[in-house]
Amino acid sequence: MNPDLAFSPAPLSYVAALRGIKSRQPGERFTYGEVMFSNPDRIVCLAASNPEGNFYGLALREEDKMEGEAEAKARQVGNVTFLTGKLSEFLAKTENKTGAIPPLNYFCCDERQANLMAPEHTALFSLAEKLLLPGGLFGYRYRAYEKEDGALCFLVRELAPEMNAEQAMGFLQELKNLGVFYFRNHLEASEKLDQAITSGVPDKFFADYEGTYARSGSFDTIVALRPRGFVYAGDADIRLNYIDLAAPANAHQIVVDCRNNHLYESVKDFTLNRQERCDIWVHCPVTQTANLPELFGNFVYGITIPKEDVPKQVKTEGKQIDLSAPLFIKLIDLMTLMPVGIGDFLAHPNGKNFSAADVVNAIQTLVACGIARPMRGHYKSTTRADIAQPRLVGSFNRYLDKTAIDGNKIWLASPVAGSAMEVSARDALVMQALNRAGLANAASVLLPELQRLAKDPVSAASILHAVAPTSETATQMIKDSVMESAVQWYAYGLLAAA
Repeated sequence: MNPDLAFSPAPLSYVAALRGIKSRQPGERFTYGEVMFSNPDRIVCLAASNPEGNFYGLALREEDKMEGEAEAKARQVGNVTFLTGKLSEFLAKTENKTGAIPPLNYFCCDERQANLMAPEHTALFSLAEKLLLPGGLFGYRYRAYEKEDGALCFLVRELAPEMNAEQAMGFLQELKNLGVFYFRNHLEASEKLDQAITSGVPDKFFADYEGTYARSGSFDTIVALRPRGFVYAGDADIRLNYIDLAAPANAHQIVVDCRNNHLYESVKDFTLNRQERCDIWVHCPVTQTANLPELFGNFVYGITIPKEDVPKQVKTEGKQIDLSAPLFIKLIDLMTLMPVGIGDFLAHPNGKNFSAADVVNAIQTLVACGIARPMRGHYKSTTRADIAQPRLVGSFNRYLDKTAIDGNKIWLASPVAGSAMEVSARDALVMQALNRAGLANAASVLLPELQRLAKDPVSAASILHAVAPTSETATQMIKDSVMESAVQWYAYGLLAAA
């Protein structure tokens, strides 16, 4: 999952809702903190996309703090604050109530590049405990294993020594079923496993792993966070919360049978062949409910890819999902046009004759398959805006007017998605021209930008289809982009009529 989306408030809350944890009401104020981030610009964009939130970037380096402050000032985003210090310093200020960090509803950390030592891990987890309010969510991305065989080494080391001969043989077969992804890429290990199963001598396989030092970051995290009042809520990559989608069919029952085992998350790591994790933990006590409207009615759901690119079937390692059923078709028709809530769909002609429970299940399937996204905003039907004089929405996005666009994609803040929205350089150029001059005169403003890009073949390759741009080129580019994308620009709050 795109890391720019994984730590957005709406997806974090959605994953928690899958575990019965009641989500915030739309528009309700919240606080959000992130530490050890690699891109201050992303936090500024996140703040611009969630105007009801107060955001805090806890930088370990002074240069990250300065970069974030400069970006926030340039974009005129006022609901984000950057602080700097070591983890232990943030913790000490929090414990002494001398810091500027208020109690948080969300606290996130991407630790993959940091290589924290044990005392720093302790400070991080204690900081999460001290800062997060009851029901607050801790998003934590980290490397769980240093090597590809890390999960396998850990499981063999933990389980094999306690097994008798019969149990060891059963364990070998379980490893074969669980490790389809791993053994597909490690043929030598796969051959040794088959030889051990055929010969009936488990030690032929275990010997390569029993003496190897191995740790499981996922197991260590559980041991550290549970005593601090945290309960695991799920994976930020929503698909990975569904074993029947993410894992091979042969592994499904084994994983389910391990659900109450203290090594359950490590078993999943091996099954999914992952070295990195992006956990979501909830700080107890927490309000839970089984009421579907309370859990999922506070989100809207949108599909940002073109309708023609939405597959008719989704085939995963675990199962195949047919999206040609009438409910899926009607949801996709509407959600590729604009983000909608469950109530919106039920009230729309497309939602006629479908039950709320069926709609919730269908939307959850589209989200789990990575087709739809849970979002912050709530679409309200209005008369069609006049595109003759559109303006970029919000100071963050209006900064595009001052930006020299190259061949790279552009990130804009969306108060509907509640996160950054990726826009192609081609569309960004058109939006920039519309903002500057309106539809009638946009081509004359766009042409000089295209001529500038034509001087750089690398930048121009993904944007221009002509060696020497002309006014006709600019006019056609505006026409194509407006026809293909303008509805979504308005629907996601990127553009609005003047």
